[in-house]
Amino acid sequence: MDLVRRAETERLISGFFAVQNDVGLGRHEEAYHQAYKIWVAEQSLPVLSKPPVPLLVAGREAIVLYPDFVAWDQIVLEMKALPRLLGPSEELQLFDYLRARGGGLGLLVNMGLDRVHVERRVYDPPPTHMSEDWSHWANEIADKDREIGMAIRDALRLVYDSHRTGYSLAVTEKLVLTSLAVNGLTVLVRPLAKATFRQHMVHESALECFVVEDRFVLTLTAHFGNNEFNNSLGLSYLRTLNLPWGVAVNFGRTQLQINALRFRVK
Repeated sequence: MDLVRRAETERLISGFFAVQNDVGLGRHEEAYHQAYKIWVAEQSLPVLSKPPVPLLVAGREAIVLYPDFVAWDQIVLEMKALPRLLGPSEELQLFDYLRARGGGLGLLVNMGLDRVHVERRVYDPPPTHMSEDWSHWANEIADKDREIGMAIRDALRLVYDSHRTGYSLAVTEKLVLTSLAVNGLTVLVRPLAKATFRQHMVHESALECFVVEDRFVLTLTAHFGNNEFNNSLGLSYLRTLNLPWGVAVNFGRTQLQINALRFRVK
């Protein structure tokens, strides 16, 4: 794909060098962005600035992504102005945009160093699958709790059916929260809880989880290799909050993993 679009990408990259040469070093990202908009207009290139890419769950908008530029409706350009090498967080952001658009070629551009740095990335959505383990609820969960648990299951399956997996945690959280709302569930995001040591309160902070209908703890990760951390984290939060039921969820690169959790409330 890089070779097929080589002429287009080289032309786009030349514009970044022209912009940096004229605007100078050490300027804000927005200055480079606005300058590049002028350059592509001068070149009469089919480049859109920050075109919206909405992600929907059951017709409800979960999040709107705004890539910096999209050229020829095929190449996504994400621009940064950082005085360091680009890292995994910037790469994940680019892949979110490519994932949302169904794959393709992306250019990750850093204007913040003494020379423009460009990384090319190609994303083809891989085959994915889902695994579920509800054994810790078997023959125990009943009545209203069972209804809530099944609604959580349906919400997670809806996200997978609509978008599969592969998004960053920030995007995945928006999709899951929207799906939970679509399924009529109330959610408390990152509840505050006290940390104690030998019966002394040592700190109070937010827990990295959702509490659903005041009964279920949902822990969520993305791009992890397995669900083991979520399982341990969920059990710890169940104990902290003294709640009976939990769901550990990992939207990995190619697999959605769901595990039911159980805690004996004191």
